[in-house]
Amino acid sequence: MCIRDRLNTGSVKVPLEGMLNIDKLKNNHGLSEFLWVDVFSFLFHHKEKGWFMIDTGLDSTFQKKGNIKGILANNFIKETTQKKYQNIASLIKKENAKINGIFFTHLHGDHTAGLPEIDRSIPKIIGEGETIFNMPLLYSSNHLDKKDTLLEIDNNRGITIAPLESVIDIFGDGSFLGINTPGHSPGHLSYLINTNKGPILLTGDASHTKYGFNNKIEPGWVEDKGLAEKSLHQLIKFHEKHPEVRIIYGHEQ
Repeated sequence: MCIRDRLNTGSVKVPLEGMLNIDKLKNNHGLSEFLWVDVFSFLFHHKEKGWFMIDTGLDSTFQKKGNIKGILANNFIKETTQKKYQNIASLIKKENAKINGIFFTHLHGDHTAGLPEIDRSIPKIIGEGETIFNMPLLYSSNHLDKKDTLLEIDNNRGITIAPLESVIDIFGDGSFLGINTPGHSPGHLSYLINTNKGPILLTGDASHTKYGFNNKIEPGWVEDKGLAEKSLHQLIKFHEKHPEVRIIYGHEQ
């Protein structure tokens, strides 16, 4: 298995309280009230099954003003920035990859916003119980529509790989594992990819930043605080047990 490094599709400016549970921050944390964070997609290749994506990043509308709008936008995303040819369609074209499937960590808008530029017939795979995040007052385009078929990963296939409680061997050969990490969203998945350069753990939004991971602070924007905290601690304990695993956080280089 080989993986292209993160495809950086742009950046968004968000409140600190969204990225980290500020109740757990010390007064002298030194972090700004707002953070610029990157929005990624990941591209990887399986020797038999071909090219796949994890999340879709941002489409080219993020090069224009007005892609974030409405009253709700001020509570979530303050500003966005994207360079020319940084949108997901341009990056995929540059890689010359034929995508056979898209796996999602979850369906929040910053992880699905590239879909309007991608072939709608490509299979889309989500965690069991994941819900569609569709807020027209926040995003200018509908990322998912009735033509999109979402395939859920069966949690009954999950096994315990301590300290991880539910791990799904997606391709059946140990190369690509889905880790149930609910909390930020109901069916959130983190992923472990066993590459030819060593294993890589993609936390997704179970941990937006290295600061949160290192300080055991779950995200502030969560649907279930208890589950978010539990999921993060499982990933931290896994990394403590396997320090050779490279960590890539949800929104940080």
